[in-house]
Amino acid sequence: MGLPFWPSSSGDDNWPLDYNTYQLQSDTHPGSSELPGKLLKIRPYKENDGIDAGANLLQTLHDVYIEGGENKSDSHAFEIWFDRGKFKFRMYAANPRAESRFKRRVESVYTNSEVATLDNCDALPQMDEGYYISGATLDENRHTFVPIRHHEGDGFPHGDPYSDILGEMATLDDSMVVLQVIFKPARHDWTENGPNGQSVDEVANSLLEGEVESLRNISAWLPWHEIEEYGPSHKDKQAAKLVREQRGKQGFHIDIRVLAASPNRREAIERARGVSRLFTNVYSGEAKQRLVDHPMPTEKPEALGFLKNMVYRRWVDHEMILSLDELAGIAHIPNTHIEVPQIPWKTTQTGEPVASDADKGVHLNSESDNETSSDTPQQTSDVDAQEHNERSDETATTSNDTSGDGDTGMSFGGR
Repeated sequence: MGLPFWPSSSGDDNWPLDYNTYQLQSDTHPGSSELPGKLLKIRPYKENDGIDAGANLLQTLHDVYIEGGENKSDSHAFEIWFDRGKFKFRMYAANPRAESRFKRRVESVYTNSEVATLDNCDALPQMDEGYYISGATLDENRHTFVPIRHHEGDGFPHGDPYSDILGEMATLDDSMVVLQVIFKPARHDWTENGPNGQSVDEVANSLLEGEVESLRNISAWLPWHEIEEYGPSHKDKQAAKLVREQRGKQGFHIDIRVLAASPNRREAIERARGVSRLFTNVYSGEAKQRLVDHPMPTEKPEALGFLKNMVYRRWVDHEMILSLDELAGIAHIPNTHIEVPQIPWKTTQTGEPVASDADKGVHLNSESDNETSSDTPQQTSDVDAQEHNERSDETATTSNDTSGDGDTGMSFGGR
């Protein structure tokens, strides 16, 4: 099965653009059989612990593999799709061991939820000829050791951020939105050797250095005026405290993407921008750290790289490491406090008769006619060099990757 992306730039002089679109010139139905790993679908039970359960789940998935002094761990993904009027929850496991572990852990942590491996399904929601696509990546505006807002730090005064995010993802019934969070476990000593070699203590100390009066002030240039130095503010002290508190916690390398597709160009742009901008707001906390959105590039090679990275679940290094608690706020299964009608909740507890769901026409396998689920147990084994040498997961170093796709069967091109 090929991946015939044939995008063409779609400008509009009457539309103020920081986000733009490409228009597909052929149907785009990438299949999961082409992926090196496996897609899992999750049907959540309404009564669960939400973000707290997400933190517990991530703790059990922090499986670091070091070889030759380098972090050779596989990267996996958590995803939320809004696809033709319905939310779908997905995880991507890069290897068989992770597939088996994800299924066990999700069902254990999110009690009464159901998890199944998807075979011969769509790797992404279908995008038909003529659809407009728009999207973004997200990173941070300060050093990654300065934390974003999370449930164990500043907290979420307005409840689970998904209330707003999923509401913004809900689009037209002929359109779709995908939130993709690629995560790769960081080394256990990540707080002592960050992306630029700094430790949490060094970053915290830099926050406590205070500030010097800005030379933009006219008074600063008067001959009798002495330049004033300001000590650290209360927010700076609080930020330094939060930075140091990350020592000893598990961390993950993160790559966050948003993709929207619609036959309506304005809808694609509004959904991509709306979802991305919500992320920049709801996770901004007292430490002055926030996420920053970068719209999908409009040049064809870069746009193709963006799409390929989403399909292959490639981790792109943005020098962003989030603690377990930070990531849980972004990647978790919602619960009954999320009042979004398009979530296909599982309404029965494990072991109860499922007739009530059947009468309502709700089934784990009913999300798509193009999905086949398999619950065949997967063999598990210790993480060893052979397993990781045989893994097919690719790591991209830039989001502009337009190289050939080898024997994957997926073709990308343009006219």
